[in-house]
Amino acid sequence: MTELPANTSRSITEETVEMSADEKFLFDLVGFVVVRDVLSKQQLELANAAIDSLELTQSPEYFGESTALKGENRSTRLSSSGSLLELPKPFCDPFREMLAHPNTIPHLNTILGEGWRLDHGPGLIAMDKGCSGGMLHGNFDNAPYFYREGKIFTGLCVIEYLLADEGPGDGGVSVVPGSHKANLACPKKMLRWERYQEYVTEVNAKAGDAVIFTEACTHGTLPWKADHQRRAILYKYNAGHMSWGGGGMSGPLPEYWDDLTESQQAALLLPSHHSRRPKQSNGYQGLDAIKESA
Repeated sequence: MTELPANTSRSITEETVEMSADEKFLFDLVGFVVVRDVLSKQQLELANAAIDSLELTQSPEYFGESTALKGENRSTRLSSSGSLLELPKPFCDPFREMLAHPNTIPHLNTILGEGWRLDHGPGLIAMDKGCSGGMLHGNFDNAPYFYREGKIFTGLCVIEYLLADEGPGDGGVSVVPGSHKANLACPKKMLRWERYQEYVTEVNAKAGDAVIFTEACTHGTLPWKADHQRRAILYKYNAGHMSWGGGGMSGPLPEYWDDLTESQQAALLLPSHHSRRPKQSNGYQGLDAIKESA
């Protein structure tokens, strides 16, 4: 009897660059992983300089009816009104590099399979001291999680690049570890951070680190208490044949298309049949090949 190879989707092969065995274990265990020192000092400085050059606008608040997540003062969430990928040179460079960063490509390959795509983003979250947090949420229909034949399968997931430190007690991104495999609905009082706070983990990381989690894992934002401004850049990805937010390249090629690497171009393509999708680390075919085979 012939033994079938693991992973019947064939989205991961022996040539695929994957994350380490330890990271796979941690991601499967808790639903997220922190990747240290993803961004170089130069990338970090340039990304922050780019944010400093922008006139940030008020972003919607997400604390809902929660009294526990409501901030201590009238500070609001801020974001950029335009696309970070379209900023003038050199400010656009670090955000384009984050799109398919060599230090996070292995993680996306592992949890989404090669051929993954940017679902929506990048988005900026800036929070000053006293800013409200955001309701915990997760376990969307488009974000399943299961492990089969030695492989991780999930849908919508997030890479959150930190441009500022998020230390103990500061607030910021938080998760309910293991909730990506929960079989029952999360209690509303827990989503509002009003009860069971001991089960909600504040994720601490340094500027330049990346927090990667599946949207199947219940997560949110705790009120910001640090003196410095919180800055996080969020890229949300999906498997190549799936879509949640409708992002990607839906019109003519952008003017900066030829400035992108092949992996960055692959990340911007709209959903397509998996067998025809360019692979970020396993033989990129290019946009022309996709058009010809459509």
